[in-house]
Amino acid sequence: MPAPGSAQASRPALVGPGATATVTPADTPEPAPRTPALTEAVTAEAGAFVVRVVAAGGPVPGARVRAWLRMADDGTGAPPWRRAGEGTTARDGTLRLPAPPGDYLLSAHAPGHGPARREATRPAGQPETAVELSLPTGVSLQGRTVAKGREEPVPLAEVTLRPYPGTATAWAEAMDLPEESSAVTSDAEGRFTLSGLAPGRYVLTAEAPGFSRRTLPQLLVPQSGELVVELWGAGTLEGFVVDARGQPAVGAEVTATGGTAPARTTTGEGGGFALEVPAGTWVVSARRGESMGRVPASVSVAPGETLRGLTVTLGGASGLEGTVSAAEGAPVRGAVLVATPSGGTGELGRATSTEGGDWRMDLPPGDYDVDVRAPGLTGLRKEGVGVAPGRYTPLHLQLEPATAVVEGTVTSEEGQPLAGIPVRAESLAVGGVASTTLTDGQGAYRLEGLEAGRALIRARREGSARWMTRSETLRPATTTRVDFTLPESGLVWGQVTRESGAAPTHPVLVHAVPRGSGGAGTTETDAQGRYQLEMSAGVYQLIALLHETPGIYFHLENDPVVTVPAGSSVQQDLVLKEDPALTGTVMEPSGAPSPFAVVAAIQGGDFPITQRVRADDSGRFILPQRPRGARPLELVAYNGGRLGRLSGASEDQSPHTLRLRPAATLRGRVVARKGAPPDGFVLELREADGAELPWAPLGPTTRRLVGDTFTLTDAPGQALRVRVSTDDGRTGEAQVTLTPGGSGEVEVPLTGGVASISGRAVWSRGGGPAPGVAVFLDRPVSAQPDARTGPDGRFRLDDVRPGSHTVRLMPPEGRVETRTVKVAEAEATDVGDVTVAPRRATPGTLGAGFSEDRGHVTFAWLTPDGPAARAGVTPGDRLLAVDGLVVRDRTEAESRTRGAPGSPVRLQVRRASAEREVLVTRAE
Repeated sequence: MPAPGSAQASRPALVGPGATATVTPADTPEPAPRTPALTEAVTAEAGAFVVRVVAAGGPVPGARVRAWLRMADDGTGAPPWRRAGEGTTARDGTLRLPAPPGDYLLSAHAPGHGPARREATRPAGQPETAVELSLPTGVSLQGRTVAKGREEPVPLAEVTLRPYPGTATAWAEAMDLPEESSAVTSDAEGRFTLSGLAPGRYVLTAEAPGFSRRTLPQLLVPQSGELVVELWGAGTLEGFVVDARGQPAVGAEVTATGGTAPARTTTGEGGGFALEVPAGTWVVSARRGESMGRVPASVSVAPGETLRGLTVTLGGASGLEGTVSAAEGAPVRGAVLVATPSGGTGELGRATSTEGGDWRMDLPPGDYDVDVRAPGLTGLRKEGVGVAPGRYTPLHLQLEPATAVVEGTVTSEEGQPLAGIPVRAESLAVGGVASTTLTDGQGAYRLEGLEAGRALIRARREGSARWMTRSETLRPATTTRVDFTLPESGLVWGQVTRESGAAPTHPVLVHAVPRGSGGAGTTETDAQGRYQLEMSAGVYQLIALLHETPGIYFHLENDPVVTVPAGSSVQQDLVLKEDPALTGTVMEPSGAPSPFAVVAAIQGGDFPITQRVRADDSGRFILPQRPRGARPLELVAYNGGRLGRLSGASEDQSPHTLRLRPAATLRGRVVARKGAPPDGFVLELREADGAELPWAPLGPTTRRLVGDTFTLTDAPGQALRVRVSTDDGRTGEAQVTLTPGGSGEVEVPLTGGVASISGRAVWSRGGGPAPGVAVFLDRPVSAQPDARTGPDGRFRLDDVRPGSHTVRLMPPEGRVETRTVKVAEAEATDVGDVTVAPRRATPGTLGAGFSEDRGHVTFAWLTPDGPAARAGVTPGDRLLAVDGLVVRDRTEAESRTRGAPGSPVRLQVRRASAEREVLVTRAE
């Protein structure tokens, strides 16, 4: 563990005049399947990585170094990486690898060592970027593949390990690169060995004929013993393909899409088919000549289950057609369009636009999400596009040019320009990529050729784990100015122990989240549980968690808060959070596991929140750890219209079982009171009270349909509100109650245009405007509100459908206030003043938290409108004494400031160089 304050990483030396290195073109043949290479040659003028490869014994000559560049996602689910170059290191362990600006994965391999991998960025305008790769001692993984529940060996299973390139958080994705994956086939006894691995975490997949694909994320290598990988049996899809007259269609190609690769077969005599597929959700389609069809809804098959009775009816040619144009109307040639099942995975169709921007894509009837990308333009996604039988649905797409510009300056808190600061623009457009540059000597930067739409603009000091982030909406051919003021960095370090006082058995994660705005920082401890994080100076809440924990749940009064000093370091030891997690399994109506079901955990009370996770390939799920004694949850599981609910779920009752009930069928018609019937519309399903369905957005609740009728065979069996909107601004809604496995019909009348809802939030104490209050329309509180109140406390919700709505307001760290409002067609409705209250301080406390800063105790956070805040205390004030007793650490501050509710307490406080006495009344 480096000493506090000495965490600066050494920079690799440049290749010296006497050194030699070999650089291999990216398209050199290799027997194994390889990641596609860049189509454009990399020139020396583009700049380069200067890579230094080291091991415990020093520099490593002859190491093979590879570089992959992250490209725009084409929407197919294929890895967005391209080989950018490779070579071997010289005698001093260095290699100059030409590379244009962008985000890369670098790896190094050498005999007798485990591989080293690292994510690295080549900023625009920097001629050379130095990177060091340290080769570890290689380790092995031994295991065996067995049949679930029988312990019989499964021979000839393909076992693959894919590494995490960076910190292996539960939300990180492993690298899907053939060159960096390790694969082996199990023997006749199901045993396998993978050697030459780097210690760390991997995603393991195993698949064998007759079995479903099994995935083990966050697998720690090496293991203490033999790893046993249990494989579930494969699922089987059986059915028939018939023509428009109902006669068997012999020789039709049947495709099941939705897994890592499509499954295909051809119908035999009688039109029958059988497809062996891994457990999961699939779209089954068929084609013979120009005739095509599809099972109306996606189908889910459990491990070992045979799903019979599927019928595909072939109809006339159908699909999507239209044009792709630029914003000024010019046709776009060479745009790539990819269609996937609405809300699902797997490519079902692909097209490329012609010279005139025209395109056509053959697709069976159904709902699709369509992604379109073209060089120099901003990617676009159209969700829930419906294809009707025997027709081509028109879909005209207009792309914005990628000509947005972001510029600004980065300065210190003293106003001095900061040179060499990396600034990133991360596009949130479909398939968007990031662009990075460095500030010049005047602290200025400029990023050009950016995609339009929402983007995250980030800046940080070199070595800091925390990015300062701004969210901006970029416009074509427009310069957006974003200036940053970066505080000086400091270091927080310490020891993580278990509750018993022992060190963790393996490395764990430490997360630092700022008290206020800004990004978090994450690091991994070493094998002894020691950690260090370089962060911008400020106040942070710290928590230590296991890698597999699916989210971060902070408990304000229990988790440590620390003030990271500028230019110095502070020690903060942590106790690993090992509170029990709520776990369970989602089961199909048949009793088999339900792979990849969405589980929503709903917590009510003054601080409502909905947490959504997805079950794994065996139906198992785990929720983020909560503090002991947290209130019970309502669990909702959803998979393809099949729905299960469980109330009163808690951690001490885990594991839970959620049994799904069959989906329902909903048929309906959209009726125009005046004007022409609609030729298409967007349909949305919501709770009966108008709230968002709990599984959104992980499960689809909205789809675009053609014509004026609809049939949903995968609707949830419950009370629903059905909303529709047409392209010409008409809207409508209706209520319907469906039973599991049953069917229902509904008529949705169209009304006039949309309305709006506005209002003002005011504080309960004093009645002043409440800025920054999150506003939610017809849905529970979440991390992304529909609006926020401005400095005057006002808010406005536009594009609201006529009818009854629920508006929820939640102030920062406050209680939720709910209002029900009914709006008329094309009218602006004002709900007036809504009184909101901040989070109440715990009785007997000051409504404050403390941190330790170099032997001093500081106020780290304050409950808004709490006792300390009302007395004039501010974050950063130093607490010297309580009722005349000197405070020496955080523990003393917390114990001495607690007392009888409503009792007074005298605080000796220092702000800057001035001391004063503050009288505070503890919360009642």
